[in-house]
Amino acid sequence: MQATHGSPFLLMAKRRSALRRILRVLVLTAILAVIMLRWLGDGLFYHPDRRVYGSPVDYGVAAEQVSFAAPRGPLLHGWWLPATGEARGTVVYCHGNAANLTRHARYVSWLPARGYSVLLFDYRGYGASAGSVTRAGTIEDATAAIDFALSRDPDRVVVFGHSLGGAVGLRAAADRPAVRGVIAESTFPNYREIARVKTPWLAWLVPLAISSGYDPDAVLHQLAPAPILVIHGGRDHIVPIALGEQLYERASEPKALWVIPEAAHASPWTVRPDEFERRFEAFFAEAMRSERRPG
Repeated sequence: MQATHGSPFLLMAKRRSALRRILRVLVLTAILAVIMLRWLGDGLFYHPDRRVYGSPVDYGVAAEQVSFAAPRGPLLHGWWLPATGEARGTVVYCHGNAANLTRHARYVSWLPARGYSVLLFDYRGYGASAGSVTRAGTIEDATAAIDFALSRDPDRVVVFGHSLGGAVGLRAAADRPAVRGVIAESTFPNYREIARVKTPWLAWLVPLAISSGYDPDAVLHQLAPAPILVIHGGRDHIVPIALGEQLYERASEPKALWVIPEAAHASPWTVRPDEFERRFEAFFAEAMRSERRPG
């Protein structure tokens, strides 16, 4: 039987064809939406800029401008703050997700006067560092910074990271057995977990919007027997204290947790500088006494 214009057979064929076109559009839209969510979601962790917030003179420190790069990575910029007098060791500082090292330097500007050399650096895409920021790139950059510090002080390097920098520093330090200890300040244990906490109404979208991988809690066991000090403010509205406590719980011994009830997300050094500096020095001394990791 031959179908004629307007017959039920022809109408059904047209509807099936239209339905297929709609399904193709929906599938393509869904794929593009997932890609866009993934790009936007991961991008929410990084807020770099190239503004100069301060100079070494402003922070009362001497600084050597240094550059280095991860293998196959862009050229990175950093400040080497030499210890005043006889050096007691070296701190690699991994700053948080916003601005650049010229804004974060104040939080470690006190260390050289206490006898510690400091390497501050900008991840790719931040400040004067070349390239564009990625999660994997931040880990590679922090590892390169650790290697630079170890080239100058092979046996006395401790990593200190704030917020995102704590997550980055923990991950990078796990791959470098020569690191003697890690301080994680205002830090989260897992990228997807903090995304769920910050956007509970969109928690079901987190697996689509936030990629997995490079989480600090996946490598915490590799740091032992190097000590870990978790520092967190009780009034932290950016990374809630519960996430800092989870990070501490998942870490292997030796470990310590210091909660400062009145501190927010900024370094607790700003509210309890004297106690902060005493605890830092005690932790550094413990790290130097700790058993070395094999490798």
